[in-house]
Amino acid sequence: MTLAKVAFAAVLVVGATLAVSPQIAAQTYPAKPIEIYVPFAPGGSTGLSARAIAMALEERFKVPVRVIHKPGGNTVPALEEVMRAKPDGYTLLLDSPASSSMLEIVVPNLPRKVMDRTFVTMVAHTPMVLIVPVDSPFKTLKDAVDELKRDPGHFTWTSLGGAGAQDITFRQLFKANGIDVKTTRSVSSRGGSEPITLTAGGNVMIGAGSWSSVLPLAGANKVRALAVTSPERHPAIPDVPTTAEAGYPSVQLLFWASLSGPPGVPDDVVRTLDQAMAELTKDPKFVETLAKIGIVPYYHSSEEFKAIVLKERQSIQALWAN
Repeated sequence: MTLAKVAFAAVLVVGATLAVSPQIAAQTYPAKPIEIYVPFAPGGSTGLSARAIAMALEERFKVPVRVIHKPGGNTVPALEEVMRAKPDGYTLLLDSPASSSMLEIVVPNLPRKVMDRTFVTMVAHTPMVLIVPVDSPFKTLKDAVDELKRDPGHFTWTSLGGAGAQDITFRQLFKANGIDVKTTRSVSSRGGSEPITLTAGGNVMIGAGSWSSVLPLAGANKVRALAVTSPERHPAIPDVPTTAEAGYPSVQLLFWASLSGPPGVPDDVVRTLDQAMAELTKDPKFVETLAKIGIVPYYHSSEEFKAIVLKERQSIQALWAN
């Protein structure tokens, strides 16, 4: 064989290898540790969801799945860490309304467009639980609303810096009662269990958080639940009414947990992760793990997840219109 023919044959071999390499990559994914970034401090439903998902995926994929907390900055630092990562499925975001559907509305001049990310799969949800200090004079949500109407300027509530599920919940409550949010007083926190601690310490009149965040201090008789923002009562606290039952049907929010990635994650990798979560959300062991932290399976595919974010953006835009 001539030197030219040898060179030509080598080119063909290299070309064939490059042509099939994406398939090989998909077949071997995941072949190294996966990192899941959480944009909030430990202790909240987002972090607990991430750890439940990580443990389940680790058992399924037989590779380490690490949870990395990067709180603050209205979720932007964690989001940027993921968006700048190589789009190979090994760097993921534990996504939620705070880091997606509401982010561009409440945080101006973001470095990237929210919809540019890869929407992978939606996994679980939990309602917000409206709480007060255990010695609060508010025995019902109506009691709190009566005080809100009487003196909004002194009415204090927990916020995640303007970009969290608490903010959506309280804006819904204020709007339902004709109160301008700007006339009230928010107290900011970084997420996790901090809003619950603030409420238990009497630093705000009313707070909100997921049941997994509320449970430790509710169990210690430091806070009292007034209502949950889900269509039905939460199975862990069946004696606590829904916001609709309390008289405020427009106050409703499911705080969901999903997996997102940087732009351009290969479709085959997305399908691998999506299929894994579709099956895990039907697995009794995983469902029980979620139940222990007050979270309910809420599987939606990549396309459904994206559609939910777009729909939520519209309703959140209306809340922030004024």
